Amino acid sequence: MKYLFFIIRILFACVGLMAGKAFAESPFVVFSPVDATQGLSGNQVRNITQLQDGRMMITTAGQFNLYDGTGFDYLHYDARHICRLSDYAGFHHSYTDAAGRVWMKNQQVLMVVDGRTGQMLEHPDSLFGKWGIREPLKDFFMDTEKNFWLLTESDCLMRVGGQALQAEPFLLHVSALTCGQKDVLYDLEVVDDHLYLFYRSGILLCYDLHTRDEVCRRSLGEVLSEGWYGNTSYMLASAGGLYQLCNGVHGGALLYYDCRRQMWTEVLRADYWLNYIALDCEGNIWLSCREGLWFIGADLQEKHYIPVLKLVDGRRIETEVSTVYNDAQGGLWVGTLNRGVLYYHPARFRFRNVGRTLFPVPGDEALQVTGFHETDNRQILVETTEGMFRYDPADAVSPLKKMDIPILKKELGSLVQGGSPAILQEMPLGKDSLVGITIEGLFVRNRQGRVLSYIPSLHPCNALCVDGRGDVWIGQEDGLVLWNPSTGRRRTFYTTDGLVNNAVQSIIETSDSTLWVSTANGLSCLTVRPADDGTWRYVFVNFNQDDGIIGNEFCPRSVFRTSDGTLYWGGINGFNVMGASHSVAAPSPFVPVFVGFSLFGQKHPLPSSGEVALAYDQNFFSLEFSALNYVNPTQTHYRYILVGIDAEEQEMCSSDGRGYVTYTDLPPGSYRFKVQATRGGEPWTGRYAEFGVIIRPPFWRTPYAYGLYVCLGVGLTWLLAVSYARRKRRSLVREQKEKLDEMKGVFLKNIHSELQEPVDRILSPLDSVLVSLGEGEVRQQLQGVRQEAEEMKKLIDQLAEGVLLPLPADEKSIDLESLLMDMRHLLVLQEERKLHPRAVQSQKEAGPLLTAADEAFVRKALQCVESNLDNPGYSVEAWSRDMGMDRTGLYRKLTSLVGKTPTGFIRSVRLKQAACLLDKGYTVAEVADMVGFSTSSYLSKCFQEEFGVRPSQYAQRKEKH
Repeated sequence: MKYLFFIIRILFACVGLMAGKAFAESPFVVFSPVDATQGLSGNQVRNITQLQDGRMMITTAGQFNLYDGTGFDYLHYDARHICRLSDYAGFHHSYTDAAGRVWMKNQQVLMVVDGRTGQMLEHPDSLFGKWGIREPLKDFFMDTEKNFWLLTESDCLMRVGGQALQAEPFLLHVSALTCGQKDVLYDLEVVDDHLYLFYRSGILLCYDLHTRDEVCRRSLGEVLSEGWYGNTSYMLASAGGLYQLCNGVHGGALLYYDCRRQMWTEVLRADYWLNYIALDCEGNIWLSCREGLWFIGADLQEKHYIPVLKLVDGRRIETEVSTVYNDAQGGLWVGTLNRGVLYYHPARFRFRNVGRTLFPVPGDEALQVTGFHETDNRQILVETTEGMFRYDPADAVSPLKKMDIPILKKELGSLVQGGSPAILQEMPLGKDSLVGITIEGLFVRNRQGRVLSYIPSLHPCNALCVDGRGDVWIGQEDGLVLWNPSTGRRRTFYTTDGLVNNAVQSIIETSDSTLWVSTANGLSCLTVRPADDGTWRYVFVNFNQDDGIIGNEFCPRSVFRTSDGTLYWGGINGFNVMGASHSVAAPSPFVPVFVGFSLFGQKHPLPSSGEVALAYDQNFFSLEFSALNYVNPTQTHYRYILVGIDAEEQEMCSSDGRGYVTYTDLPPGSYRFKVQATRGGEPWTGRYAEFGVIIRPPFWRTPYAYGLYVCLGVGLTWLLAVSYARRKRRSLVREQKEKLDEMKGVFLKNIHSELQEPVDRILSPLDSVLVSLGEGEVRQQLQGVRQEAEEMKKLIDQLAEGVLLPLPADEKSIDLESLLMDMRHLLVLQEERKLHPRAVQSQKEAGPLLTAADEAFVRKALQCVESNLDNPGYSVEAWSRDMGMDRTGLYRKLTSLVGKTPTGFIRSVRLKQAACLLDKGYTVAEVADMVGFSTSSYLSKCFQEEFGVRPSQYAQRKEKH
């Protein structure tokens, strides 16, 4: 048995060598590295998967890396992000569920990454509680239909699926199902409503998902001996079957299980472990292993072993490949043990790069490839500055063979016989003419050599091409010139028009009317298409080192098309080859994803809702986005618009593939940023990524503030209306009062005349009678009548003087109060005289109207008020204290003597003094302070109520008098 295994190992080694040689003889894949020098957290890659938004999640030995084709974001984890799995002792294994979460298990640990937010999920076991699972887990699985399968500590297999995501027991005593003894469940999968369980013992159990009955039981021992399984097992579902990758002490094997026939088929066996398996979009199988990669065709017949991984720059890597992944764009991601990630895409390196290392030339001097020739047996002769070499297209990786033959370059002579400049290139132009270039310009001559026209150039000319439409293209050191011989019109294309570089070295047209332009830094593919307006549209698609283009510049006119349509371009230290298909199509980029948000230059986390709300003073922000163009990030073009600000879409092409936009001083409002992406020269996809920005207005510009403004406006309008109505009412009352006073004055004057005239009529004849009468009782009675008439006349005069006449201008004391008291007592006295004429006469003769005590009271009251005129806080309470009386007694005394309340008395005194001060020329504001009014407006109000005019009008009236 020992010798048998030795022989088997020898056979597998021979098969591997043969397969490796077969692959080495034909180019297959060329990788570009993504490692720690570009931002990867470490070169020990353990797992690669893709998030729902298209970003790649690369798991290294220490953390998770999110890669968008232009840069990395890093996810760090600690004990909060871990859930324990007691039975899982394998390596990194990832699942992506329907919600976009990535579940990663490794060495008894389970972690979850939220693919929508790109953040680690804390306490992932909290989800299990929501699903109805209350005990620890042994292991965690997910099938291709995105159902969860959880193996609990009680050895129960729980299924979680559907909309409700509620756990239900599916199988009990799972570890004892195979042989009654404890067996470890390695993996499971669901195909066609059947559950397949794979155990460490090699037993395969199949159950009906609906009835939960066992359908079949098979063993790996039917196709493999025990040493080829038992250590690891990994399942991958395919149409109607399962791929199982298993490893044991003797090596690894890939098996295919036909679910319908219930049979195993051995696909591959190796004497080393097979680490990971992935299927590409065509159903081909990629296997990572200890020594490189395996490629197996979908028919399971074509097999290629790739022990050495070739990089685009010509380097070769021999290392263990730990994982492999095929993304949704058709790219292949290879994770290595210590060299980071390698990426390959069929559309990326469509140009074969034959570098200096394949030229058997000693020394380090630059080698220039100046031309190509094709032999009869389709070998390519390569002209260089170091001689002629032979290149075999069928053996692309073998060194070129030095040929001992002279350079076959044909000399074209000079434009002027025996002179200069030399003709660099010449082509037919129509039937009878030739067009050519010298370093100094363009010329046209007939077949006999006569120059018909010459167009000098300011820039050196390097290349010439006449396309199928008859247009002439000239490559200059500064731009690509298009010349129409019929019209004489010229147009020059630069990098601003889409050209990859301004220094054009060669031009060639292919059978599909496409122009290929080599430059000092890259290639441009130019397609001429008719536009809707009847003109021509010129579309450039550019290629650089990321597409496999040589790192140095191309040589002038070093371009060649073989008989089968293959194109060759020569440059410094190498040349490029492109197959006859000339296909430049590549899968369109994903919908762009937003990878950065900055506010005033400071980075902030991107909100998971895709919308951010900012204050009105936070209107300076930047957005970063990536089109996930892993094929060639530098050829990514963006169109974007901020709806609500930009009038039309803006276009940009970033040098590193990442888009950046900044907006400043945005007014408050709701905005929507939209961006789409494409590769250079391809149609726009119309698939937009959107990000919402809300700039909240300041409080004074919110709807609540506007509502408050409306309320204030309405309230102010109401107040103004009320104030106007009051002023109008007071004005009407004042006018009515003035009219009434005028009528009263007229009436009183009339009454005065009517009263005074009878008295005068009585006195005049009475005096005549008294003169004619002698002494006697009649005379005495008539004298009494005359005296009464005189008193009546005096009384009428006094009333007229106090009521009808205006205040004297020179009145300085408080005579108004005295006048009011005199009027009151005069009226009382008149009534008493009517009743008791004699008593009144005797009282008049006895003394004045007021008693001495009353007069002293009035004088003291006036003195107290006058001494506190400038004190606006002098109140009735203070006055009553100064008078030595209570407030009630003061009120009664004042009203009985002068007919005014204490408050009215104080105000009257203040207003009277104000009138005197206005007479002296003081301003209204000064007077208000001097007589104890808090404001001049209040003084004006009281003054007008007291005297019927405003203080300013009173002062003006006095000035006129």
